[in-house]
Amino acid sequence: MFRTPVIRFHPSRCGSPRGGFTLIELLVVVSIIALLISILLPSLSRARDQAKLLKCLASARGIAQAATVFASDRDGRFQLATDEIGVNAADPGRSRFAYGAQRELLSWPAALGQAAGIKYRNNWDWGVRATTFTDAKNKSEFIKDDFEVMVCPADKVRISTPFYPRHKSASNNGLKGSGDPANPISAVSGMSYWGLLSYGINEDICGVEVEESGAFPACWRAVQTSSGWQPRLGEYAYPPSDPGYSMGWRLRGALEKVFDPGRVGLVFEAGADTDAAATNGEFANLIISAKAQGPYLGDFQQFFRTRMPNRRHRDGRLNVLFADMHGATVRPAAYKSQGGDEPLPSRYSPRVRVSPYNPHGF
Repeated sequence: MFRTPVIRFHPSRCGSPRGGFTLIELLVVVSIIALLISILLPSLSRARDQAKLLKCLASARGIAQAATVFASDRDGRFQLATDEIGVNAADPGRSRFAYGAQRELLSWPAALGQAAGIKYRNNWDWGVRATTFTDAKNKSEFIKDDFEVMVCPADKVRISTPFYPRHKSASNNGLKGSGDPANPISAVSGMSYWGLLSYGINEDICGVEVEESGAFPACWRAVQTSSGWQPRLGEYAYPPSDPGYSMGWRLRGALEKVFDPGRVGLVFEAGADTDAAATNGEFANLIISAKAQGPYLGDFQQFFRTRMPNRRHRDGRLNVLFADMHGATVRPAAYKSQGGDEPLPSRYSPRVRVSPYNPHGF
């Protein structure tokens, strides 16, 4: 008769069933995971930062496309950036540049948005009227976010001002009427438009001599005198004592007048690193050579120490759109401190000029 075999379990041969990992094994696993994270996180952080830098550069190139369209319709000019006195001097007929209701000069972001096909007809279609960063931030629900290329993904502040058009006085009021019908605001001293903006404009190219310059030329320029080539500053550097003294006039948007445009920045990353800035000047996105000790971006950074970010991108890198409409990333190549302040870039590589004039070896 067939019998079913019986399988017997012998603990001594097979061992007892295990209930899980021991404490030592868990600690080993946790240590390995922590080690992998410590190795991977810096690489992931660098990759994320690089992606933001590249996207920012793509935005600069998007600005170039809109600027090219705008210039092709405006005899090769970029949008004007100046006060009412400058507008009257450069375009008394209000026909060369872009304007909104009541012939209010469009800020350059609004003008380029219009050229890019966005339905901007007035400055309030892009931003809001405000006198301070805090005031603008409190009105953020009225700020439009449909012109993506104006914002760098690494910008933590985002809100800034192109500065012009601007209300300066009763006789120099660049803001017309009460602005946005949905949020009417009467102009007061120091008021301008604020919006989502991570870039600044070169006023040497797009500006006009205004009240501060006393109608004198306002760009840094090298001139030949009896003592050889000498640097000349712009605003607040008068009167000239040398008969050969000559400074550069701002170009009123005429891109064809820029000397060596592949080396002169037109649009720069600008704005404060944090929203705890001490003065509104840190949010005035204008890049100028007036009062700087040289024609280069590092010279500007040394004098106007708060208008450009230093920590937006890794190693202080910045993206620049040049006057020939190519975009590139520049990095600090030298630093200098003034009066115990934090050292700031005194030279970038490659070198970028702000002044549109020939530096003659400076």
